[in-house]
Amino acid sequence: MSLEIVELDEHWQGPAVAYLRRSPYRNAIPLSNLTQLRARCDVVVAHHNGEVQGVASHYRDLPFLAITFVAELGPTLLGLLTALAERVPSMHERPIITVIPEQRAVQLAGCAELIEVETEMQMVVEPETLKAQELPSVRRLRAADSSAMSELSAAAGLGAFSPEALDNGPAFGAFVDDQLAAMATTRFATADVIEIGNIATHPAHRRQGYAAACTSALVQACFTLAPRVYLMVMTNNATAFRLYRNLGFWPAERFAFVRFRLR
Repeated sequence: MSLEIVELDEHWQGPAVAYLRRSPYRNAIPLSNLTQLRARCDVVVAHHNGEVQGVASHYRDLPFLAITFVAELGPTLLGLLTALAERVPSMHERPIITVIPEQRAVQLAGCAELIEVETEMQMVVEPETLKAQELPSVRRLRAADSSAMSELSAAAGLGAFSPEALDNGPAFGAFVDDQLAAMATTRFATADVIEIGNIATHPAHRRQGYAAACTSALVQACFTLAPRVYLMVMTNNATAFRLYRNLGFWPAERFAFVRFRLR
């Protein structure tokens, strides 16, 4: 039987998730798209003789066109991208964003035109390494804080913040005179791994420990939901890198933030 590519359904859900769970940190984003974020994603699965060979998905709720994939070497990735583009025609019309381990960027270059590649570091924390930092002004954010979160996101220049962040998991904020000064949110929370992000401080309140305290509180909450927690930071962001190292995060793997076009 040759390689077949199908839309994810109930039959392939379990095998596809098991395939991704072989490497929870590396495959965290695809795992989230097949589980917690499934209703907001287009997903295709490649299989051969009943064995999953790869998965590709498109997450709809971002202000840019974003996909992710895991695929065996060979023709699998090209087949997955072709099948996904049939379901997401805009993939043929404009640049696509993906965040993938660097090795997969090399794989992607074999079947797509890479426009821009930046390097991010996946930073991991464990309960034993977390150096908790607390401030009395930090509390868990709730739906009533959504407007303040959007305002802070705009002031801090976050590019991928969505008001629906609170639907994905816990978030914490630090307040100064009843105004939201800093926050840290959950990007997704699966049973295997959680990514946190949207860590931001208002320009008027930087370097006072607010972001660190929000991140610390968020991590502790996340460890009640899953055994693995990580975040992503651009390798040229030395300030953020120091902040996370001081909290007990360590660099685990280099990822590529890629803008590309289909050939």
